Amino acid sequence: MAIADAEALGHPAVVALVAQLTTRIAALEAEVVRLQERVRQPAKTPENSSLPPAKGFKPDRAARRRAAQAEGEPAAQRGPKPGHPGVSRSRVAGPSVDTVIVCRPERCGACGHGLPAQGGVVVGRRQQLEVPPVQPVVTEAQKLRVRCQHCGHHTTGAYPEGFGVHGRFGPRLLGTISLLHEQQHVGYERLSGLLDELYGIHVSEGTLVAVVQRVAAALEPAATAIAAQVRQGGVVGSDETSARVDGETWWEWVFQTADAAYHTIERRRNTEVVLSFLGGAQPGVWVSDLWKPQLAAPAARSQICLAHQLRDLQYAVDGQRGFAQAWARVMQALLRAAIHLRHQQDAGTVPLGGVAVTDLEATADVVLGAALPAGWSADLQRRFRQHRAALFVFLHDPAVPPTNNASERSLRPSVVHRKVTGGFRSDAGAAAHAILRTVADTARKRGHAVFATILAGLTRPQTAPSQPA
Repeated sequence: MAIADAEALGHPAVVALVAQLTTRIAALEAEVVRLQERVRQPAKTPENSSLPPAKGFKPDRAARRRAAQAEGEPAAQRGPKPGHPGVSRSRVAGPSVDTVIVCRPERCGACGHGLPAQGGVVVGRRQQLEVPPVQPVVTEAQKLRVRCQHCGHHTTGAYPEGFGVHGRFGPRLLGTISLLHEQQHVGYERLSGLLDELYGIHVSEGTLVAVVQRVAAALEPAATAIAAQVRQGGVVGSDETSARVDGETWWEWVFQTADAAYHTIERRRNTEVVLSFLGGAQPGVWVSDLWKPQLAAPAARSQICLAHQLRDLQYAVDGQRGFAQAWARVMQALLRAAIHLRHQQDAGTVPLGGVAVTDLEATADVVLGAALPAGWSADLQRRFRQHRAALFVFLHDPAVPPTNNASERSLRPSVVHRKVTGGFRSDAGAAAHAILRTVADTARKRGHAVFATILAGLTRPQTAPSQPA
């Protein structure tokens, strides 16, 4: 019944009820439209957004294999990815073998006659690696006071230089504890039990916390020097991830170059963190995602991460239709072609700059100039127009990467550490982690062993891990 029909009846209650129902029906129709639009919106996945891979769907490998076999397709082979170097268990060279067991037959296998005790040819080898029982080595330094028989003066000896400077634990034990906790993500409770069972060393969790902070204090000069090296880098990449400190959400930032990485854990995720780290320095190129504080870095040029843009374009492909979807596919293909062109530049098959780069950038300008209906594709087009100068810097400078994956790789161990340990109970624990991550990450980039780098910082003065030869 319409409102006009209700008015014809002349009853005020009927008119009011119909008016109320009409308003309610209009609201419900609007809600239906909104829900239909929401149903059409694709789900966020690691393939079309910045969701981490851990939050994505894990397909059942056996089910995929059965489906491939049912369709007559070969199942995917397991093994290393193409291009990855293979690793095999090679035999230890002769000079490095500690013990040799000679398996000499005593009697002939045919007639049973005794065989000579000398001679013979080695026809087979089988090696077994074993770890010897580990017992802690306790070294005690005794300081003596001796009376001079000539004048009667008492003189006290001095401890060896550096002996006990890090407390009652030696450098190798300190380095082992730090490596297991910070690099291998062994929590303090489990680490205490591990040291007890493997080495017979009884140590409390509180002592382990103090050990890690003591090692971090010894490595702090190295971390400070690494920060200075990153600030002076021509191409600096940066990213951030959440961290838990005393039950609160903080942020771990990384600022990294090709051979150095500086980590810091801060309360904020704002521009002030970037400006405070740079301290007035101006890198040549700043590589990051499109987080606003990252874009505020005072660099001469910026390169935005194309991996992020490809995922966002995939979301537009999943959720749009018609020309808007086609545009997103074309833009995806264009960005992938740019990355492939960079690989060709690295291989030396395509010159830096040149006609190929000029043609690709001209094509990008045409694509970005297309008229699009309102939607996700139009939003991305507007983004790319705004940051047009930061799309293809890597095609003109071989030191600039097309993605910010290096920064994400630097933060990944910290994400694992947070998930395993649950975070830090104090500011001091967070600061110690940042220092040790700085030293370990820089060592990784330079091809150095992390344990050897930590040990070097504990046994001799060192400002930063040395540059590769």
